Amino acid sequence: MSPMPVQEAGKDGRQNPELVLVCGPWSSGTTAVAGILEKLGLRGGEPYFRTNDARTKNSYESLAFRDLTMSLASEADVAMKVPRTEALAALREFRTSVVEGDRGETGGGATMFLKYPLSALLIPEISQVFNTRLVYVLRPVQDIEATRLRRGWSENLGGKGARRLYGAMFDVLINLSIPTMIIRYPELLARPMPITRQLAAFSGLQLSDAEIEAAAGFVRRAGG
Repeated sequence: MSPMPVQEAGKDGRQNPELVLVCGPWSSGTTAVAGILEKLGLRGGEPYFRTNDARTKNSYESLAFRDLTMSLASEADVAMKVPRTEALAALREFRTSVVEGDRGETGGGATMFLKYPLSALLIPEISQVFNTRLVYVLRPVQDIEATRLRRGWSENLGGKGARRLYGAMFDVLINLSIPTMIIRYPELLARPMPITRQLAAFSGLQLSDAEIEAAAGFVRRAGG
């Protein structure tokens, strides 16, 4: 069996915060999944980054987490730009200042979600400082590239970046034992209710059918 990342204790020796990390390239469907998680009741570290795409204005990407990730990895190159020891130290600080209450953005003790495509490069380090569950969002690379072209985004945010990020994600899946749920985006669009139910269970939530149905409705309201 592959090893789990060695987790550290949080501040004052407390158990690490619970985290659902949504992983997938730009234009892969991660915004839909993150939106469902928020509707299910998880906290995402607001405020969120706003995009220039009229269909998905709200990215559900915590600005604090996004800024942190971009300080550690390059969006243009889709590659690490600091040593992993430095990344781990920065994530420790993030856990303390943002999650454990110094800035109070995520509330106390509740499971949170985070989402930003570039963070796939940091999964091993993130999983050391959070009690992490991973949600992998898969979409055909040709569809990712088509969406990039529609949005007028740069090449690194399309198929080129997708190949690198999926490579990092599946390296983790093969080599580290971190609880992982895999969602195929076309299936989410076709079957939002059962997948939302599975997502709620994977996140450790006990919700009513009405609550799950309301969260699944986010996919339809967002227009896929």
